[in-house]
Amino acid sequence: MKRSLFVLLTGMLPLLSFAQEWKSFTDTAGNFTATYPANWINKIKEGNRVFFTSPSDGTKDGFYENINIKVSYDKVYSTTKVADLFPGVSAQISNSFKEFKEEGLRFFKWNNMDAAELIYSGYSQNDESVKVRCTQWFCFYRSRLYLVTFVADAGTDIHDKTAQKIMSSIVFK
Repeated sequence: MKRSLFVLLTGMLPLLSFAQEWKSFTDTAGNFTATYPANWINKIKEGNRVFFTSPSDGTKDGFYENINIKVSYDKVYSTTKVADLFPGVSAQISNSFKEFKEEGLRFFKWNNMDAAELIYSGYSQNDESVKVRCTQWFCFYRSRLYLVTFVADAGTDIHDKTAQKIMSSIVFK
């Protein structure tokens, strides 16, 4: 029995060494926590927007995928329903993109609150060099709107699973 356990643990050691290291992040202004891979860059930009940016995918990588988190405050958010945002939000976003295509809209629970996920693609009006695919999560919690956006090169899905893990790790405070 001891030998079997030793063989099992020895066999798993290489797998454990490839496990990705994750860091914790707390935003006291936005009242949330999140975890992200250690090889992603974390920045806080103007307007207290939090960004997690992917590492380079090689010398030909001209677009760094990113997740940005914006928290807005308004008393009216305490009574606003996330479903009431649609289809208005989709129509508003479509004006910012060339060849806008809504790929999906679903409603789900996030932090035990009603949330929406909108997925769309297109070319930015300001930059037509890369077609992007955006996944946005919307949720109202304690007079706050949590808006999380994952922006990726529409031609690849290399960071999609990691982005989903980061987005799912966000906990409202």
